[in-house]
Amino acid sequence: MALVVVLVAGATAGLVVVARRRRAAPHPAPPASRHPAPPGGAGDAAGRGPEPLLGWPTSEDLERYDRPEGGAPIARLLDGLPRIERPRGRKARRWTAALAALGLLVLASQLLENAVFRPQAGTASGRAAYAGDHAEPCLPAAGCPAAGNLVPSGRAAYTGAYAEPALPSADPVTGVPVAQPPLPSRDPACALRKTGSTTPAVRPVSRRVTAAVNRQWRRMERWLKAHAPRTYASLNGPAGHVLLAKAEARLGRRIPDSLRASLLRHDGARGPAAFRFSSTYEIMDARGLVSSWPEACELGGGIPFAYDSDFGDYLVTNSATGGVGSADWEMPYAEDEWSSYYALLKSTADALAEGGPVGGSVPVVREGVLEWK
Repeated sequence: MALVVVLVAGATAGLVVVARRRRAAPHPAPPASRHPAPPGGAGDAAGRGPEPLLGWPTSEDLERYDRPEGGAPIARLLDGLPRIERPRGRKARRWTAALAALGLLVLASQLLENAVFRPQAGTASGRAAYAGDHAEPCLPAAGCPAAGNLVPSGRAAYTGAYAEPALPSADPVTGVPVAQPPLPSRDPACALRKTGSTTPAVRPVSRRVTAAVNRQWRRMERWLKAHAPRTYASLNGPAGHVLLAKAEARLGRRIPDSLRASLLRHDGARGPAAFRFSSTYEIMDARGLVSSWPEACELGGGIPFAYDSDFGDYLVTNSATGGVGSADWEMPYAEDEWSSYYALLKSTADALAEGGPVGGSVPVVREGVLEWK
């Protein structure tokens, strides 16, 4: 529509300029024979040839018809407008031609682009074109086994080996978190162990580590309660010692003491306002940690404790060194971004208290919910 308007405006301007120049152009002087003297003698004697049948026109007849274009409508419409000098009219005409040519060029290029890059019928576009890259809700009507499961993403979208593990979700009636069954792993080393009927031995956590972790949590709890009450309310209660012992038995690896001490204070978070580490990693409970282990293990072997549901990434801790880093399908876990889980916890508490960055993001609060930007 914009191109059509430009073309119409250019053509109209050209017509107006041409009409005004025609009106402003000086009229040539009438020839001497246009106003002949009244016949006073013989026709041939005056040198005008034979006399017409209707006679020679008088001066009154000539004045009656002496007007531009016989009173054309355009001349009457433009009568009284100032005259346009010849150089200015030529410039306006050139600009009009340039605008018209530019409009035609743009219109032709747009038509060519539409003809070449026209999407084929049935081709996915927009967000649907990336359905294999991110987790999307999968309903029973679409052929999925149960509502709430996730479409395979990351490597699973290409291999079809398994779907992305879903974190424990809350029951819609009771609101109690329901643990999802752990998914199988293609790597035997990343498979979950069977605990059997015996209860695993509970390992004690160092009092010094527990006191340090609780001190950082108290700093964050005070800040959340004052500034982000919805996120503060999302924190779960403590996990049990036996539950953590069973989690270690299923993993076949020891959970670092600082992470165990954190789970013993808050066993993850729940809901859309759940507490997150920078920038979008939602902390998981002990059951979510176990169910996510097969996939996170194949990304480098770290124990997962926080999950990014938008991109399927994890924050993981190395069971041998205690270091913490991120892991995803494009860049598996290779190095530690923090020396320990406690270091990440303290950096987060400092960022909340002082407003500084952690992991390249700063905390912000929107409608009582902690976010990272």
